[in-house]
Amino acid sequence: MPKCPKCGKEIDYLWNYLAVWEEYKLTIGRDGYEQYEFIDDSAPVDGIDNEYVCPECHKVLFTDDEDAINFLKGNIK
Repeated sequence: MPKCPKCGKEIDYLWNYLAVWEEYKLTIGRDGYEQYEFIDDSAPVDGIDNEYVCPECHKVLFTDDEDAINFLKGNIK
C-alpha cells in the first residue's frame, strides 16, 4: 500500500477535487421562495487543475490523473 509523501500514512485512495460548471434554472415559486432546477450535467472548468488529496492529511499530492493513478498502483513513491 502506498504511503503519503507528506504525512507518511498508508493510504489506498485519494480524494479527487475538480472545479466544474453546473447549469441550473432559477425561478421564484408561488410561495415566494427561490427554486433551482438542474438543467445540465457538470463540465470541468478550463484552466483549473484537478487536485488529488491525501485522505489523512488533506494535502494536495497530485494535479495530474496519470500521476495519481501511478501512485496508487505503487509506481510513484
